[in-house]
Amino acid sequence: CIIPEIYKQKQNDIDFSRHGRFDMLRREVAAIDGRLASARLPLGVESLDSALAGGLALGRVHMLCGRPGHDGALTGFAVALLRRILAQTDEAAPVVWCPAAAGGGSGMLYAAGLAALGLDPGRLLIVDSPNPGARLAALEDILRTEGLAAVIVEYDRVSQTSDYWMRLARRAQLAAEASGVTGLLLGWPVAASGFDSLWHIAPSSLTKSSASALPSGHSSRHPSWHPCWQVELRHARGGRPWSSQLSWDAYANSLSEIRREHAAEAMPEPLPFAKSGPARGSLPLRRVRPSARPSSNGHASAQLAG
Repeated sequence: CIIPEIYKQKQNDIDFSRHGRFDMLRREVAAIDGRLASARLPLGVESLDSALAGGLALGRVHMLCGRPGHDGALTGFAVALLRRILAQTDEAAPVVWCPAAAGGGSGMLYAAGLAALGLDPGRLLIVDSPNPGARLAALEDILRTEGLAAVIVEYDRVSQTSDYWMRLARRAQLAAEASGVTGLLLGWPVAASGFDSLWHIAPSSLTKSSASALPSGHSSRHPSWHPCWQVELRHARGGRPWSSQLSWDAYANSLSEIRREHAAEAMPEPLPFAKSGPARGSLPLRRVRPSARPSSNGHASAQLAG
């Protein structure tokens, strides 16, 4: 019969038009949210790239937090991300870095140390300001500057309301999207929202002191030192939370995940002078062994057995 065939064809056209409308709405919402046109930088760790919806979003602002005392781990992970970003940008483009105050306890940037990690200190434009509020106030203007490779701002221990961070995130995101410059905010954990991603970085209890502890597929000509971090991705726009331990090969500029099967191999070896047995000059080991017969006062007596 012809009528049922016409009905099926019209039904298929209606279903197709519905799917087309939904796809168009998804694209419009993604364009408004800024996720559609954003370039993604894969970090080389499959599970992490999946959590980031394809990789680290370029031309956006990301917040990296670390507890007090973890400033070195936080800066090291920021340098690892910066190295990955610089590999995709113009070699002549400078990096603006607004470091924390020298008296804040987090230390100062060391040119020789940055060079050892593969970061050319000559590409850095240091904006020194002892006031973290002034650094954050200048963040929007710096991000609007075209021709920069990246912007890193350390906000120290500044205390602001969640509304302040939301407004700052909105202005910074718009400025980064306009210029295409990627921004990284470093500091203590705060009640902030609105940034493209939120990370919590801590030093890992594992160390990579030998090439045998490296995961499969991870090779380097200089395997003597591989910094490790406990990385927690709290929020990623268009992605999902993620947590694991990462190791970075500064020579190869590659990140790798430390899986559980490699955790035992990556544990630090004992110190060379920490031999088994009692140390020289120490008292002899004695054990307390309870007696089988109770004493006259009703309590079990004890003997020292050498």
